Amino acid sequence: MSKDDDKLKHSKRIYQKDNVVKNKMKVAKAYGWKHVLANPHKYLKCSLFSCGNSNCIFCMNPRKAFNEKTMQEKKFDAKIKADKNQDE
Repeated sequence: MSKDDDKLKHSKRIYQKDNVVKNKMKVAKAYGWKHVLANPHKYLKCSLFSCGNSNCIFCMNPRKAFNEKTMQEKKFDAKIKADKNQDE
């Protein structure tokens, strides 16, 4: 690969990251979040709406909050139940 292609790809990656940060800052300004505006690149790869508090109803794992089983666990239970019905 030539150096020109590498430079173009690198500049495109930086441009995309800058656009993501710029769009997130628009949202932060609309909601008035000072902590996000102080560190704009901190929230590049994570959601602005995540407060990080595990007791927060929006940030916590809903499976643990509402004692629901995952889809994989539900399928496994259904398979076990179907196998028991066939054996009887």
